[in-house]
Amino acid sequence: MFKVKPSNLFIMRVSLIFVALFVWPVLTVSGTSLEKGVRQQMRCKGSSPTLSVRSSPGTEFEEIAKISTTNGIIVGDFVDGWYRVSVSTSVEGWVSGRDIDGCDSGNLVFMGKTENEMRDELAAAGYPFAGTASPDEILRVYSSTAVDVDNTNSKHVRYSPGTMSLFTRWASQVSPDNSLPDYPRPQLVRSQWLNLNGMWGFQRASAGENPPFNKTLSSNILVPFPPESALSGVMSHIDRAWYRREVEIPSVWNGQRIILHFGAVDWEATIYINGHHVGTNQGGYNPFSFDITDFLHYSGVQEIVVGVFDPTDSGEQARGKQVHNPIDIWYTASTGIWQTVWLEPVPVTRVDYLRIVPDVARGGVMLETSVVGDLSSVIAHLKVRSKGKLVSSYSVPVNQNYFVPIRNPVLWSPDNPHLYDVEINIVSNGTVVDKVTSYFGLRTISISHVGNVPRIHLNGRPFFHIGVLDQGYWPDGLYTAPTDEALVYDLDMVKHFGYNLVRKHMKIEPQRWYYWADRKGVLVWQDMPMGNNWSDWGKQRYKAELQQMISNLYNHPSVVTWVLFNERWGEFDVSEITEYTKSLDPFRLVVGATGYADKGVGDIVSYHSYNQIHFPEVSNGEARILAEWGGLGLPVDGHLWTEDDLRWGEPSYVQPVTDTNDFVEWYRKYVDQIGLLKQHIGLSGAIYSQITDVERESTGLITYDREIVKVDPRLMRSIHSFLR
Repeated sequence: MFKVKPSNLFIMRVSLIFVALFVWPVLTVSGTSLEKGVRQQMRCKGSSPTLSVRSSPGTEFEEIAKISTTNGIIVGDFVDGWYRVSVSTSVEGWVSGRDIDGCDSGNLVFMGKTENEMRDELAAAGYPFAGTASPDEILRVYSSTAVDVDNTNSKHVRYSPGTMSLFTRWASQVSPDNSLPDYPRPQLVRSQWLNLNGMWGFQRASAGENPPFNKTLSSNILVPFPPESALSGVMSHIDRAWYRREVEIPSVWNGQRIILHFGAVDWEATIYINGHHVGTNQGGYNPFSFDITDFLHYSGVQEIVVGVFDPTDSGEQARGKQVHNPIDIWYTASTGIWQTVWLEPVPVTRVDYLRIVPDVARGGVMLETSVVGDLSSVIAHLKVRSKGKLVSSYSVPVNQNYFVPIRNPVLWSPDNPHLYDVEINIVSNGTVVDKVTSYFGLRTISISHVGNVPRIHLNGRPFFHIGVLDQGYWPDGLYTAPTDEALVYDLDMVKHFGYNLVRKHMKIEPQRWYYWADRKGVLVWQDMPMGNNWSDWGKQRYKAELQQMISNLYNHPSVVTWVLFNERWGEFDVSEITEYTKSLDPFRLVVGATGYADKGVGDIVSYHSYNQIHFPEVSNGEARILAEWGGLGLPVDGHLWTEDDLRWGEPSYVQPVTDTNDFVEWYRKYVDQIGLLKQHIGLSGAIYSQITDVERESTGLITYDREIVKVDPRLMRSIHSFLR
């Protein structure tokens, strides 16, 4: 295997903006300093090294961080207490630097000091060392006298992203005053809203702990970036935490209902307003909201407290590829708030939900306007525009399906992603009480036979799906993209490479990602994120979050396929879940189980084939898709998640390549084999794995930081263009 330097590659580099990092407030430890965000070089040889803390001697230690065996630890939010590093193969105790205790003394730097510096510092303080005190002796004295942390300085409200080696170019645009400022719900837009992204109080929580009402929390976090991410300013994995923020409601909103929205919180969120429990939501990927009007003070400052809990891979809930201990194809967790938080004033009688279903055969859409409140004498006035030109205007009853015809309808497709804008005015007794805007696209997706072969059809014609796998991770924001422009960049690159589809793998994105897929003309296969699904509770949670996902994404024309299970991960009752999905959405295609576990149900049989492209014999009426292929590993020096721990992904499927020419040779070979499958078995599509590197996987067409495009997109497009 080789590490390839950028000079060996075709390079597409957009001007790099270096991230200006501020120095974190320093926590003092009897003369020794811990800098938040500074990597501590604890290179431990033992199994699963961890950093733990306890509030005082004699109390239980609580794990607060995992230490990479090769890459040290990023110090996050340290609290008052006593600290310990331990490995599971050794006795508990302070790391002494001896191999028997799991760490290499030659590389050990503890709490910002080397062993020699610690020895000299303690000797200067009057401890009776003879100049050559053993590490064991040093740390025994050190732990008993010098590790009681005063974290007063950590309460300073200063934001700086944590220090790390890999940022995207958009990270420099992120600040407390510029933290994802874009409107978060493009499918249902109102003119008034208040973005609550920015600095929130933040601190670790314990199970059963009372909410910290009217208290300043021990540290701060930049919402909506998860605490594990650099952009959050925390960079620490935390299963339970408190968020707190004070806000004043604009006086012009008086007389309206106030809705508090969360784009997504992983996994459980409990909301308090002014000391009152408002509600709890479970589910880490879908938006939720609460009407908080009755909990607000008449005027002045309002207190919002959010308690979060995320068991990650120790629970059964849907969590995708997040794990406590990232390795190979499993990635860093994203706990807590990871999408936009916002307030919205709404009238009592208002649009609650829109459902738009294309009816291409009749030249229009079926539209249901769900309205809540006083429904007496209420009607909806609709105006539909195409590029600003009015093409339909109707008054329709609310809370009913109603057909809206469109003059000279234009169909949506990747080659022509035409969208219609719709304005809806809710009128009660002649007065407009609510106004929202939305949009839709007209398209069909279906399976029809060409000869004796079932093939996917878009708008009534055979359409080959040539796409890429996209995991939706960012080195600086993890689950959360640094900016809206970053989301657009990834989708633009999909189009530049000549692909027409993205398989969104094991993650559900914010609504703005699908908005841009609609605008750009990118088809979407949407995975349901996996869970463990062992118990009846786990199965019911899966079904509940599946229903939420479908409801949330229902109106997006880009979304054409639901993928329920991947390679038997968390798989259960595939036939039943497929039928359930069809009952929720009969207008899209469904893959019951992709990879190697097809059960003969759903619309598509999909297979994963790396190293050598092939497809198994199938005898049912499903269309055939190669849902994962490729995996050409090309790491680029200076753009790796961890430079001293080069990984290629899962060795069983990755094909290492040496340079761009080698990559192109392998890619051309695979595409030729796919062409034969299209010719001989009627293959309907192929999805390359993957668009970007992700953490320890170097199989992307673009590096993880989005700085290096490894292969000329024009060349790639020319190689696979014959498949379309």
